[in-house]
Amino acid sequence: MSRRLAFLATLGLGSAALAANPITLQTLTPTSGTGAELLLDGNPATGWSPEGDPSEEGVLLRFEKPVPLDGVVLRTCTGAPELEAALYLNGAEAMSDEKVGAEEKTLKFARKELRSLFVRLHSTGDAKACLGEVKLLQGGKPLAVNAPRTVAGRLEASSVLSPADAYHPGFLFDGRLDFGWAEGSKGPGTGESFTLTLEAPVEVVALELWNGYQRSADHFQKNARAKTVALSVDGGAPVSLAVKDANGVQTLKLPAPMKGRVWKLAVEEVYPGKRYPDMVLSELRLVDAQGPLGVRTADAAERQRTLEAGLTGSPLEKVINHRWSGRCITNNDINDPRRFKLRTNNTFVYYDNNAAEETSVSEVLDGAWVVKNASGPWASVELFGRRHRSETNWDPYADSTTKDTVRIAGGKLEVARVADLGRQEFEKLVAQWSKGTQADKVRCVGEQGNTYDDLVKADAFVVRGTAVTDLFSAE
Repeated sequence: MSRRLAFLATLGLGSAALAANPITLQTLTPTSGTGAELLLDGNPATGWSPEGDPSEEGVLLRFEKPVPLDGVVLRTCTGAPELEAALYLNGAEAMSDEKVGAEEKTLKFARKELRSLFVRLHSTGDAKACLGEVKLLQGGKPLAVNAPRTVAGRLEASSVLSPADAYHPGFLFDGRLDFGWAEGSKGPGTGESFTLTLEAPVEVVALELWNGYQRSADHFQKNARAKTVALSVDGGAPVSLAVKDANGVQTLKLPAPMKGRVWKLAVEEVYPGKRYPDMVLSELRLVDAQGPLGVRTADAAERQRTLEAGLTGSPLEKVINHRWSGRCITNNDINDPRRFKLRTNNTFVYYDNNAAEETSVSEVLDGAWVVKNASGPWASVELFGRRHRSETNWDPYADSTTKDTVRIAGGKLEVARVADLGRQEFEKLVAQWSKGTQADKVRCVGEQGNTYDDLVKADAFVVRGTAVTDLFSAE
């Protein structure tokens, strides 16, 4: 294929000529750990392993355009323990509690046009989980699938909104649309920039940009977005590019191909945010003659090592990378206690499901977190995330209705191990909670199996804050 035809196909022209080519993923992103690309290498001896406890961990496959699929094949790495997995199609759970082992497990479903597929692992105890292969089925036959194309590089920004671990410029190339770079200047962000230095020169014909903060529609509208950007290469004259004020990916075509190693993107104009002045860009890809091209940077691993070193000896050290569940089952829990997890890659997730007679509510709170104070007995962190709430109401005389809402959520949390608080301080806290809205979260304390000594033995801990207040323990 000529370079021109490949470029036209990338921009949506001449796509029929590419129909026979393997599918190249837009994103292949794990919630933690490395080696997700090994899921597509055809070698079950290699694969992806998450950090720490595998519960609530998973891998996201997102496609450039909808792909008709009717099944997925999973298997563990050679010699790895059996695990349980759930499958999410276009963000909705389709299967759960599927046993996956060393033999290929085929999960079939009604043919769907998929934009994304997420494989989520469930608890496998303390054993080291390793997912070895993921195959996509179309008409019952495996498709040829390639991991996203990438090139190595390093990134520097003129400014970063504090805390940097929540808004780092490295998020521009992490494959996740719910994280992004936020500039940290006092003004609206005009004149702010980032510089990308590639390992080798690349000839670029366009940029693909996810403008603004795409974590949710609420985030997008409340933060500033780029309106015009200027792109320069190797110190050359900048080229101005207009940017739409829209969610989703947009292609910024260059007036002529540009080639080089050092790329600078500066913000010339912005669309103001409704609440916050900070300008945010969520994701960026270069486009060469072969198509979209991501960038591999080392900053994520460096920041993770720094975080781990800073947690040594703190109350958070034993909490990190482990799934914890609400210790006391409340009246409204649907046999599914609250679950909370902080990861050393500065991401977190919290699940809460409850039901009344005619209503069920499912909530997921996720995003980025940073350490505010690691010393004990109370350590403090701050969450920067979104809360997705899905409420279903049943009416015996009508169809059930479901209402979904997504909003900005987070704030400060304090975390303490029960053992570090001591008996007197813990009992004082339980007495305080028992008189308020969190009474259900500690109603089991003092009962058989949930005495103070039991909780210390279970290494239980308490969390208190606007976003989450609960008593947790390891499963």
